[in-house]
Amino acid sequence: MIARITLPAAALLLASTSALAQSNITLSGRIDLNVGKDIGAGQTRMGTGSMSHLTFAGTEDLGGGMLASFKLATRINADSGTTNAPGAVLNSPAGTYWTQESSVALRGGWGSLTLGRQMTAALLPQLLVDPWFWDNTTNGFAAGTGYIGNLWYNDAATYAYDTGAFSFTAQVAAKDANPGWSGTPHKTPYSFALGYAPGPWQLRFGYEKPADGRSKLATLFGGYDFGAFTLNAMVAGGTDHTDASVRTWALSSVVPVGTGQFRTSFGNYKRADVVASQKLALGYHHFLSKRTSVYTTFAHDSKAPTRKNGYEVGLQHVF
Repeated sequence: MIARITLPAAALLLASTSALAQSNITLSGRIDLNVGKDIGAGQTRMGTGSMSHLTFAGTEDLGGGMLASFKLATRINADSGTTNAPGAVLNSPAGTYWTQESSVALRGGWGSLTLGRQMTAALLPQLLVDPWFWDNTTNGFAAGTGYIGNLWYNDAATYAYDTGAFSFTAQVAAKDANPGWSGTPHKTPYSFALGYAPGPWQLRFGYEKPADGRSKLATLFGGYDFGAFTLNAMVAGGTDHTDASVRTWALSSVVPVGTGQFRTSFGNYKRADVVASQKLALGYHHFLSKRTSVYTTFAHDSKAPTRKNGYEVGLQHVF
């Protein structure tokens, strides 16, 4: 009886070991915590700066130029150890565990196909102008998404192709799994992006049509790396789920100084011809090593109804 139980278990263990040997599996992540005050808040708090996360990823060479891969990533509230779910408006309802990504993909000379929960195809043109990538109290989320872009899509299929400096990405997702900002899905959401990055400069265009069937956002991004500093800019326009017109723009720069990095950005968000957010952000990161840095940030939103300033002092470690 013991042999009948042990042998299958041993066989399963050997099979698992063999599978691991054929795959390249990595564990990575980031832990970032700071003390500060958010714009609009009345008291100091401890919280996440750049979003803490834990990622399991793997690749397998299938031969003939084909590669299989997977990614499982969850966002973490490092101050409390809980899972961070950004909310139903970003297609992340309560109970979403792999909040950052949950996907499997195939890649070959024809491009790549990725299935599962993933970020919108239009992400890079919206995001790259923000030196903090929509994290910290400095984040330029309003200017980047116009409160139209959904960031994540569940049950999504994404095709991507790149050759040299050119890249193309297109995505379609299940309607009912992605209610977005309106809370009510009506049509299949889709997005696409084009990119051209031949050297120190890059130009990107993105278009996103969420599941509410009414909103849409077109984004144009351009950037140049001068060596001594970078200069980035974006402009976006569209309509939200209430049919209100949305216009946004942003500028940013990153200046390396020794073992540190100065960051600055300015973003403007206008809805229905009313400027609802006008945020200036400043920050400095000092790198203690390739993995660890300390930082401070400051932000001022002149259109915030109360307590227009925010600040943070934090510590970040990546692994």
